[in-house]
Amino acid sequence: MSENKNTTFQTSSRSRRRVKRQRPWLAVPLAILVLLIAAALFLAVRHAIKKWGGSKPAEPAVTTEAQQDTTPAETEPQTTEPQTTEPVTETPEPTDAPQTTEPVETEPAETEPAETTGSPVAEAFHLYTPAEILPVPEDISYDFFSDSNADDPNGSWWCGGMKRDLETGEVTKEYDRHAETLELLDKYGAIYRKNEDRKVTYLTFDCGYEKGFTGKILDTLKEKNVKAVFFVAGDFVNDPKNKDLLVRMYEEGHVIGSHTDHHKIMPSLSDGEFIQELNELQRKVNDMLGFEYQIHFYRPPQGSSSERDMYLARKMDITTVFWSFAYGDYDTENQKEVSEALELAERGLHDGCVYLLHAVSSTNAAMLGDLIDFIQGQGYEIRRIDQ
Repeated sequence: MSENKNTTFQTSSRSRRRVKRQRPWLAVPLAILVLLIAAALFLAVRHAIKKWGGSKPAEPAVTTEAQQDTTPAETEPQTTEPQTTEPVTETPEPTDAPQTTEPVETEPAETEPAETTGSPVAEAFHLYTPAEILPVPEDISYDFFSDSNADDPNGSWWCGGMKRDLETGEVTKEYDRHAETLELLDKYGAIYRKNEDRKVTYLTFDCGYEKGFTGKILDTLKEKNVKAVFFVAGDFVNDPKNKDLLVRMYEEGHVIGSHTDHHKIMPSLSDGEFIQELNELQRKVNDMLGFEYQIHFYRPPQGSSSERDMYLARKMDITTVFWSFAYGDYDTENQKEVSEALELAERGLHDGCVYLLHAVSSTNAAMLGDLIDFIQGQGYEIRRIDQ
């Protein structure tokens, strides 16, 4: 029995030692198996995270470019819209505009000024002061023009004579202003006739005060789609009742010019008084309109002028405007018959003609439509004074 026990003991002892020696070899595959399982779990979790959007650091690079359908609201305002809309609008339009809009730009160039000249939005307003303009250079003459009307030494009412044969259409120059006067007018850019080499005319109205006919004149101009210039004086803009008329002049595309504040003989005034006459009328026009309107055209009362006057006006960015046709329409108590006045105006038509008509004339208000029809029927274009 003891031998069997010893044998059994020895056998179990050798078995335990054998088992001990075999455990390291068993642990290695177990460890590898555990690592494989762990790796598989890790890859499964990582795949799940990628699939369901849990990995935020990796997505922006992918989703910003590829997932435009899922995140348009977040990515388009920051990256897509500023970069795509600006090039798209800037590149096609400049290339298309020269090809398709050149004819369109040419047409408004002629029509727009007739509707928007003097717009307070279009230019900055400036009221010139004596300090900006004076002194007048010593070589500037204060003398009246040499061709002032002999019957009225203070003025130059009749500025030249052009006569049209109504049957043949031939125009004859009966007399003209003195050569030295024409040189001065040209030197300061004053208007006497304008575009004498073209079949164009200009309608100008003096509004010293209101007699009840300006509204009808505006109605006719609107009906005929013709633009003019209205030279308003202080007495016209001093009356609040005339506000609607002045606003109509502006809104209907006419030019508002200055006929001075007190309608004085301008060459007889001092430098400061001359500037004040134009500035005060400018202020009153702006007050009546309700906004700043820059006046660029001025008509001397009675046509009385000198080189000094044109120099000061030009320094104030104002063009002096005379005329090449006029008749005695200013006397409201002695108005001509409509047919007689109309014939005079028709005979006065010539290339570059500047018509002087008074808005206080009942005859002018009555004949204006027929005069416009005649002018246009002779192949003439009626323009504003700034065209």
